[in-house]
Amino acid sequence: MTRSAITFPFASNEHARLRELREVVDPERSSNAYVQDIAERAADMFGTPAALVSIVEADHQWFLGKTGINLEMTPRDYSICSRTIMSDRPLILPDTLKHEEFSAHPAVMQAPNVRFYAGAPIVLRSGFRVGSVCALDVSPHEAPSQEKITALQNLAAEVAQHIETQHQRRSGDKSVSRQKIVSDARQEFLNLIGHEFRTPLTVLLGNARLLRASATGEIEIDPQKLTHLSDQAISAVIASGEHLQRLIEHVMRFSDLQSGELMIAEETIQCRDLLDAVVAPISPIITASHRNVRTDCSDEVQTIKGDGEQLCVALSSLVTNAVTHGRGDIKLFATRGEDQTLRIVCSDEGEGPSEEQLNRSDRPFAIYQDLSTRKTSGLGLGLPLARKITQLHGGRLQRGRNAGSSWVELVLPGWRCGLA
Repeated sequence: MTRSAITFPFASNEHARLRELREVVDPERSSNAYVQDIAERAADMFGTPAALVSIVEADHQWFLGKTGINLEMTPRDYSICSRTIMSDRPLILPDTLKHEEFSAHPAVMQAPNVRFYAGAPIVLRSGFRVGSVCALDVSPHEAPSQEKITALQNLAAEVAQHIETQHQRRSGDKSVSRQKIVSDARQEFLNLIGHEFRTPLTVLLGNARLLRASATGEIEIDPQKLTHLSDQAISAVIASGEHLQRLIEHVMRFSDLQSGELMIAEETIQCRDLLDAVVAPISPIITASHRNVRTDCSDEVQTIKGDGEQLCVALSSLVTNAVTHGRGDIKLFATRGEDQTLRIVCSDEGEGPSEEQLNRSDRPFAIYQDLSTRKTSGLGLGLPLARKITQLHGGRLQRGRNAGSSWVELVLPGWRCGLA
C-alpha cells in the first residue's frame, strides 16, 4: 500500500490546536523521568511491550515519554494517535486487523505492525488535545476492562497536569496569549458554523424567490412545466428547512465551544440518499436556469461511512458553486479511485476553481470578518467549508480539468465506502 492512500483526519480547530501546543508544551522535548514513568505504567497496565506519551504536531508526532520503541518521532500519517486526538474518548483497538478504519493503516501493515492499541487523549485545561498516552503490541489482545480504560484516562490527565505545571514554571503563569488562542478559535468556530447554516438557508431562499418570480411572471417558464416546477420548489423549501433544523441540532450535539471544535458523527449513509439530499433542494433553481443535474453512485459505493449532515453541507457548497460560477450540466457522482479511495465528484462544463484558489481555501476561516462579505476570488466560503469537512473525515479536496469539463472532488479514505 502506498502512503498516499492513507490520510489522517484534521480537527476543525487544528490551527488553534497547534498554536496552543506550541505555546504550552516544552519545546526542548527533554527526557523527563515523570513522563517516562507514566509510559512504563501504561505498558505494565495493559501487558504490552511498548507504550508512548505522544505529542501530535502538524505533520509528525514526537514522544515525550516512551518504552519498548527506539524512535524519537514518526510521520503523522503513521500515527494512530492522530486519530485518538479527534475525540475526548479513548481509542481502543483490541485487533487492528478487524477494524475497517485501521486494517490498512501504515502502522499496522508496516513496522511496527501494531495489532493492539489503547490510547487516551491528553487534554489541556483549554480543551485542546495535544497528544495521547497509548499502549501497543504486535499481537491482538482481549478487549480491556472499563477499569483499565479509566486508569489510562487518568494517566493522560496526569500528563496534561504535568505539562500545565511545567508551562506555568516557564512562563510565570502568563495566560494572555493562551486566552487569545481560545478566543480566536471560538470566533473561527462561529464563522464556520455560520456558513454551515447559510448553505441550506441560501438554497431555501433561492427556491422561495423562484416561487415568487414564477408567480409574478418575472421569469419565463413553459406553462406545462410551471406546476411541476412550483411543486419541486415547495418541496425544496421544506427539505432545506428540515436540513437546517437537523444541522442546528447536530451542531449543538457535536461541537465544543470551549475549544472552538466541531466534531463529526460516524454513521452509515446510503450513497444515493446522500446525493439526492444534496441535489433535490437545488434542482428547481438549476432547472429554471435551463441546466440539468445528474447523480450517480458506482456499484462499489453503495454506502458511505461518515457524517451525513456534514457531507451534505460540503457537497451542497460544491454544487452551489457550480450553479453560480459554472456552466452547462452538472454531475455529482461517487466512485472508487484507482488507489481505492472514495471519490465524490462535482463537475460541470465551466472553468472551475484554479489551483491557487483551492490552495488558498486551506487558510483558517477569517477572524472578525462579516461572512456576507468574505470572498475567495468570487467563490465565497464554499471551498474552505468543503475542505474543512473533508479534512474532518481524513480526506482531501482536489480539483481537475480537461478540454470539456472541470471538477472538484472529495477524496476520502477507502474504508469509508462499501456495499449495502
